[in-house]
Amino acid sequence: MRRAFPLVAGLLTIALAAGCSDATGGTAVPNGGGGDTPSSAGPDPSSGGPEPTVEIPPRPKDLKVDGLEPCSVLTEAQVAQIAKDYKFDAPPVQDTAGKDKICTLEQTAEPFNAIDVLLITDRGIEYWLSGQGNVDAWPVTVAEFPAVDYKLAGVDDEECVTSVGVADGQQLTVEYTVLTEEVDYRELCQVTEKIAAMATETLQTLR
Repeated sequence: MRRAFPLVAGLLTIALAAGCSDATGGTAVPNGGGGDTPSSAGPDPSSGGPEPTVEIPPRPKDLKVDGLEPCSVLTEAQVAQIAKDYKFDAPPVQDTAGKDKICTLEQTAEPFNAIDVLLITDRGIEYWLSGQGNVDAWPVTVAEFPAVDYKLAGVDDEECVTSVGVADGQQLTVEYTVLTEEVDYRELCQVTEKIAAMATETLQTLR
C-alpha cells in the first residue's frame, strides 16, 4: 500500500528553511473566507497580496491535543462518511513515532489520494500567516475556531492544508494530497476544511 509522505512535514521544512534564509517568505492573504462552510477563495496571485498578518481572532475555547492519539479525533461514523464521500477505503493508520502525531486515510486504488490528520503541539497557526514560509496562506473559520488554509507557493493543483488553532501553540491539521490527478486547490481546501471541522467537533468531546 502506498504511504504518502506527509505534505505538512514537507511544508514545515520548506517554511523553516525560508524563514532562516529569505525574509520575504510566502504570502499571507487575510479575509480568504469565514464561517463554517467551505469558503476557500484563496490568494489572488495577480494582486501581489497585502502585507502578511499574524492577527488571529479568539477561539471559543482551548482544546489542547497533548497526549491524544491522532485517529481519536475522528469517530468511526466520521471515518465511514469520509470513506463514502471521497472513496478512502483503507482503515485509518496512526503514526505516533515522530514529533507530529499523524492519522492517515488512503485510497488503495487509483487515484491513490491520501488524507493526513495531524496533531501539532509546537507551533500555532499564526506561523503560516507570518510571511516566513514558502506558502500561500489565508485565514478561514472552521467549526467556529480560527484556522488557516495554505499551499505551497505557486502550486495550484497538488495539495491543500487546513490548520485549526485549537490552543496556543497548537494546531489540528488536515492535509489532502493528490498523486495522479490535477485538482484545483480550492476543491482540495473544501475537503480539508470539512474534515477539519469534523475532527474539531470530535476534539471538543474529548476535551
